[in-house]
Amino acid sequence: MSTLTDLLSISVARAPDAVAVAEDERRITYTQLWAAAGRQANALHTAGLAGEAVLLALSPGIAWVTALLGAWRAGAAAVPVDVTHPPERLARLARGCHAAGAITRTGRAPAWASTVTAIAGTMPGPVGQEPHKAPPGDDAVACLWHTSGSTGTPKPVPVPHRAVASRAAAMPHLATIISGDRIAQLTSPSFDAVLWEVLCALTTGAHLQIASAADRTPGPALAAFLARHRITAFTCTPTQLAATPAVELPHLRRIVLGGEALHPGPVAWWLERHEVANAYGPTEVCVQAFFADRIRPDDDPVPIGRPLPGVLACVLDEHRRPVAAGLPGELYLGGDGLATGYLGMPAATEQAFLDLRHPGDSSHSARHRLYRTGDRVRALPDGQLTFLGRIDDQINLGGVRLEPGEVEACAVRMPGIRAAALLAEPASNGRRPRLVLHIEGVQGEDTEHLPTALRLHLARQLPPTAVPALIICHTSLPRTASGKIDRRNLAGAPLPPAPASSNGAVLPEAAAGWWQQWTGSPPDQGRDFFAAGGDSLTALAFLQLLNEHYGTAITLDDFYARPTTQFLADHLAPKSPS
Repeated sequence: MSTLTDLLSISVARAPDAVAVAEDERRITYTQLWAAAGRQANALHTAGLAGEAVLLALSPGIAWVTALLGAWRAGAAAVPVDVTHPPERLARLARGCHAAGAITRTGRAPAWASTVTAIAGTMPGPVGQEPHKAPPGDDAVACLWHTSGSTGTPKPVPVPHRAVASRAAAMPHLATIISGDRIAQLTSPSFDAVLWEVLCALTTGAHLQIASAADRTPGPALAAFLARHRITAFTCTPTQLAATPAVELPHLRRIVLGGEALHPGPVAWWLERHEVANAYGPTEVCVQAFFADRIRPDDDPVPIGRPLPGVLACVLDEHRRPVAAGLPGELYLGGDGLATGYLGMPAATEQAFLDLRHPGDSSHSARHRLYRTGDRVRALPDGQLTFLGRIDDQINLGGVRLEPGEVEACAVRMPGIRAAALLAEPASNGRRPRLVLHIEGVQGEDTEHLPTALRLHLARQLPPTAVPALIICHTSLPRTASGKIDRRNLAGAPLPPAPASSNGAVLPEAAAGWWQQWTGSPPDQGRDFFAAGGDSLTALAFLQLLNEHYGTAITLDDFYARPTTQFLADHLAPKSPS
């Protein structure tokens, strides 16, 4: 199998002057990108960071792609992070993966990782000396991602070069990506789906177009970005696609959906007009493990497809015996794309990565390393698998895997909270699915302002995707006979009505339209954004639009403290600027 650097260098040789990556109006050719990555690799060698874990503390852009390739060429383990996440969380990630270095815009270490060795990201320039070290071996760590942890600590997932190279060889072929394609880069760098975008573009000689923060948010801006840059292929979650306006995009050819269960109804318009694939794969098996091509609006059930080349897959019962064809079971995965476990977490690794006999192995004796996904699946008559749900409490919201325990542990660390239970409320009435946190306050404590204080507390330690939309205070949470929180009882309980008041607050026309777009309900007087249907991600997009349009500087913390129409009316100009 070709190495990762082999696959990338082939594109450089085939199309040296073609555009490799574009950001706004800036462009970089394959020759320039490869040279810049070489300079980045040499800088890592000089700083003594070759072979170490290196944080990519950069916003999405040409410099970020260069840093990723430079880390790979230097043999460093790239640790992509989202620099917009709370500093406390980023500091935990840096400590957990034992980061020794960071690539930053300024060359100075970030405040949340002040002890690491920092170097500056490189941009296009003269062709420099090639990196003075042999390419890393197949088992060397290429990337280190983080998944949600049930104990409250994110789990570092080291993914070796052989895994990334295996996916780089398979994913573009399955998605039929060719050198003339223009691939949208929409994914946050903290999610491994960003590898689909980078690898599908740069191993085929295609053009990778970086979206700005505003353009990558599902909605009219994203649709305009896809049209303006004549995007031919992109990947996103079904939730993100459903939130994108149905507009004709004559250049668009391929959409690859993944990250969560696909229900055809909300995206039927896209299924009827474009080639839409459904991909499946946990971070522990590197981006994708299954691929189903050409999903149709009438597919029921929707397949996740067949294994990618090099993927070992088996469906087992609770005793880890193969299930009969068509019966449900848990999916176990192995092969070329398998991660090495969870860094520094031997107990979690032992629980999830098992040495088992693969039922498809004719030797009947060899044992294979397999990852226990926790996902229930069954085989369809044509041999493809379909996803049935989880066997545990793990939540998947908009493509983000979230262990309830991570949020609950963070919540109970705040004084005044005795217990917490996180649930996912399904989508309804045009509103997105959202997180609801039920809390039990300490007896005798004032609970009136507890939800607001807790939301601020969580926002400073968790990524926006993990901050609950609703926080509901209980005198006591329901419990089972064994004393555990009764989640089924909570899931069936009615939610409190959205608060409203007659304070006379009226939002300007543009703000009112965006409020309705992101919550799914009109901005009634005094309405609470989160109770009305918003969540932390939509709040980010909403505030970005408001601040750009009205020239304000409302922060997310400001809005968490007072997420009402009255607060916005007090801060927005009475009329839109000319």
